[in-house]
Amino acid sequence: MATDVKDVKILLVDDEPLERQAIRFLLARERPGYQVVGEAGNGVEAVNQASRLQPDIIFLDIKMPVMDGLAAGQEIRALLPEARLIFVTAYGEFDYAREAVSLGASKYLLKPVAGEEMLPLLDELAAGIAAARRRLQETTRLRAALEETKPFIRLGFIMDLINGNISEDEAVSRARFLGITALPRIALLMDIDNFVTLAREGTEVERQILKQQVKEVLEGATTSWPGALLAPVTRDEFVILLPLDHLPGGEASRRAVIELGDSICRQVRRDTRVTVTVGIGRPVEKVTELARSYAEAAAAAEFRLLYGGDQVIHADDVIARSNVEQLLQGPEEQELTQAIRMGDSQAAYERVNNILMQLFLEQEKRPAILKMKLLELNALTARAALEGGADADAVSNLALASSDEFLTLDNLADMRERILERLMALVGQVAETREQRNSSLIDRAGKYIEANFSQDLPLEEVAQQVYLSPCYFSRLFKQFKGLTFIDYLTRVRLKAAKELLLNTNLPVAEIAARVGYHDARYFGQVFKKQEGYTPSVFRKIGGANYGRSVS
Repeated sequence: MATDVKDVKILLVDDEPLERQAIRFLLARERPGYQVVGEAGNGVEAVNQASRLQPDIIFLDIKMPVMDGLAAGQEIRALLPEARLIFVTAYGEFDYAREAVSLGASKYLLKPVAGEEMLPLLDELAAGIAAARRRLQETTRLRAALEETKPFIRLGFIMDLINGNISEDEAVSRARFLGITALPRIALLMDIDNFVTLAREGTEVERQILKQQVKEVLEGATTSWPGALLAPVTRDEFVILLPLDHLPGGEASRRAVIELGDSICRQVRRDTRVTVTVGIGRPVEKVTELARSYAEAAAAAEFRLLYGGDQVIHADDVIARSNVEQLLQGPEEQELTQAIRMGDSQAAYERVNNILMQLFLEQEKRPAILKMKLLELNALTARAALEGGADADAVSNLALASSDEFLTLDNLADMRERILERLMALVGQVAETREQRNSSLIDRAGKYIEANFSQDLPLEEVAQQVYLSPCYFSRLFKQFKGLTFIDYLTRVRLKAAKELLLNTNLPVAEIAARVGYHDARYFGQVFKKQEGYTPSVFRKIGGANYGRSVS
């Protein structure tokens, strides 16, 4: 017998001991691998034995005292839903047999039980049991493997949140899968102070040990915050994403987050040989806006170059803590920020050139604050690049390099040259990232149009599907597809209409409705304008120009 039956357990239930003995004898002789783990003489005993022994297969006599086999089968089925039930009945009791089958019996046998019927049935049931066990083992193995990958899935989830690469529904779904009950609404960035110097002085092993020490401190510091998410983002930075659902909001939430940041600074200082700067972004209403909070946290952390490390810097406080005129207040700076976010190198170059000219003109009156303003400009451009989707590591490296140069260069011409050089590099990073992201979004929009062209499909609806404003979406769509939204939708609809005209006998009016035109006359006008023929003529001539008109 090919089936492995050594672990298949059988319970015999019959009020006639001779019947039980006959089955036991037959199994011992023909199928010694099966284990008869118990016997019962009535339904009550059967239920008790089944509960205690957990058999895989149960022979149940239908006609028994105290509790018959059908009633016992109902109770056993509730206790052991995976058990296989074989009902045994005397000749002439087919009504009982039919009821047994309705209870989920694997089969029923007639008394006296014949080996040529019972043994193949048992072998079939044993094979099913073995297959079910293998499936269970495989499922258990896959679940265990999935549990092992959860940390990586969690990290990917955090990175998608801070990069803005996730929709609300997807965030909710992935959070549920990861066991996250409250979605985060604020971002903190922990930057290891002077890590570049430490990296030059130590070995790679020492650097990794140091990062692990900081990570463990951060994990300990956030254990009391329900739902906190922690992840490394660069070689010297960590991000913490926090839900705020358990807090009353407003100033209380702000104080709680700042207190957490202060606690992190103290514990890192106490338990490691380094310090950290904690940048805090502003809270957001939707989880899809976390990228903005993260960008604000990163920009706030940059101000350690002005105020020193080993402290908490909140995005709201960066402006308030400076006694000099803020760059963010002027329209020129706002236009610069927008140009960087859009990856518009020409506009960004012009704006920063104007800002630098104004700063250099003022430097004779206030030379002491020139470098501080240049650092603010550096932070502004870095933040704008992050908000535009540029790689955080690349932005960090460029911003740090710029800050170091600003503090050492004394020649205004050199400063201007370096600033413009770094700015173009930042804008290049944004443009590259946006090009990839926008291409992906427009591809998604195109697929949505092709799947829904038969319905009313306004531009605003498609723009909403890819989370872009209608105006920006319209411009991007034309840029990547080479057609306006309406022209593209018309092309898709007419392509479908041509196929229906050539391959079906549907009336033109019905075809018009199927491809999204409620007015058959208007459909005919659009069709003739694009193809040179009315739909009826096109069908009649067999689409002579079809190959040329469809790209």
